[in-house]
Formats: sequence, C-alpha cells, structure tokens
Amino acid sequence: MEAIRRIQKVEKGEVYFQLPQQFWGQEVEIIVLTVQQQPIFQTEKTKTSLRGSLKRYANPALIEKESTAWIDAVEENNEHS
Repeated sequence: MEAIRRIQKVEKGEVYFQLPQQFWGQEVEIIVLTVQQQPIFQTEKTKTSLRGSLKRYANPALIEKESTAWIDAVEENNEHS
C-alpha cells in the first residue's frame, strides 16, 4: 500500500493535488484530518514526568528480587556454559 501525505491550506472549501501516475485508474481512499497547531518542541515548563506511570503493571512478588536480578541472571547463564 502506498500513501501520500501532504499538508495544504483549504481555500474556499477546496484542496487540489495531482496524484502520481501509479495511482491513475486505481480506487483510492481519501481521509481529511485537520492539523493541530501546536509547537513541535515543548518548553521546560510543559514537561511532565513519567515517574510511576507503569506502577499498575508492577508485580509485588517480584519487586524484592529486583536488587539481585542481574547477579542471578549472570550466575544462571554461567552455569549453562
């Protein structure tokens, strides 16, 4: 599937664009969305923290094993060698 993305200003309710030849004679789906006029880069004041955003996925039974997880994994890998 090929797609073309083009941002144009609507003038008098109309938008014009020429499709490439590979689209000629084909059925196409046209989707029109408005472009949000927000700045691309956020300023320091609008930054938000992700701290705690994954807390709902935590497994309390595994939290106590986190402090030794790396050592346990290395030892387990070396046992198989």
